[in-house]
Amino acid sequence: MKAPDFWYRSSSVWGRILNPFGRLYAWSVARRFRRVRPYQADIPVICVGNISVGGTGKTPVCLALGEILKQADVHFFFLNHGYKARLKSVLVDTRQQTALDVGDEALLLAQAGPTVVDSHRARGAQIAVRAGARAVIMDDGFQNPSLIKTISFVVIDGRRGFGNGRVLPAGPLREPMEKGLARADAVIIVGEDTAGVRETVLAVAPDMVILTGRFEPDADVLSVIKGQSVMAFAGIGNPVKFFNMLEREGVIVAKRAAFPDHYFYTRFDIEQMIAEAGRMPLVTTTKDFVKVPRDLQKNVIVVPGRFVFDDTAAVSNILREVIS
Repeated sequence: MKAPDFWYRSSSVWGRILNPFGRLYAWSVARRFRRVRPYQADIPVICVGNISVGGTGKTPVCLALGEILKQADVHFFFLNHGYKARLKSVLVDTRQQTALDVGDEALLLAQAGPTVVDSHRARGAQIAVRAGARAVIMDDGFQNPSLIKTISFVVIDGRRGFGNGRVLPAGPLREPMEKGLARADAVIIVGEDTAGVRETVLAVAPDMVILTGRFEPDADVLSVIKGQSVMAFAGIGNPVKFFNMLEREGVIVAKRAAFPDHYFYTRFDIEQMIAEAGRMPLVTTTKDFVKVPRDLQKNVIVVPGRFVFDDTAAVSNILREVIS
C-alpha cells in the first residue's frame, strides 16, 4: 500500500477525520501489552523495530548489528516473523527454501547468519537457544509484547520522521510516539535528518541515545549502470527511496515500477518488465531479487548495499554491554 500523502502533512482534513480511529488503534496496542505475559529468554534479545509503518530500514540495520556481533565472535541468530511465509517455526535453509517458504527478509538475513522464522517470537527465541545461540537479533517486533527485549533500537527514516504524528489510519504511527519512545533504549536515524527527528525525540525523551547511519549501495555495481537509462522496480516499504538513491548516484531512472511491500513477483510480472525495459537494464533491490524466479534472475541487475553506522564504536560498546 502506498502511504497516503496526508500522513506527511501537519495539517490535513483526513488526518483530523480519521484521528478517532487512530486513538482506537493506539488503545488496542496498549491493551495488547497489558494482557500479555511476556517470555524471558535465556539469552539477550536485541530488538530492531520502528514506531511508524513503511520502509525505515530495519533489516539492513539488523544485518549491520549482526556484522558487529560477528566481529566480536558472538554466536547470534536472527529472528524474523516470516511475513507471508508458507513455513513457520523453522531454521532457514537457503539451499532448500525460497522467499515463498520463509519470506523475503528472512531469506536475506539467512544469507548473513543463522535465522529462525516464527511469528510466535517467544517460541522462535527458544528454537534459537536450543540451536546454540548466545544472542538473538529480532527483526521487527517492537510492538509485539510476547518476548522481553534486552534492548530495543527504534529505526526512523531521517527524511520522513514521524509524519503528521498521528496513529494509523490517521497517520503513519503504529502507536503514539511518546509511548513508543518510552520503551526504546536507542533511536537510529537513517539517512539525512531533514525531518528534525533528533530534536523531536529529545523533546520527548531528553536522555535518549541517538545513533545515526546511512545505506551505502555497492559502488562496483553502480559504476556499471551509472549514466545509463534503466528501468527500476521495487516492492519495499518505500520504493521511492530506492529510485531516488539510484538517481543520486548518477543512474537515469527512465522507467520505474513500484510494488507493495513484500510483493511476490509472478513470472508474468518479471517477463512483462523485461519486455518493457527493452534494451535498458532492469534494476532492483536485494530484497526484491530473491523473489525473482531463478531462471529469470540473469535478466535483472541487483544493487546490493549495506547499512553503515556513523559511529560503529559506540554501537559496539552498547552491544558489548548487552551481551555481557
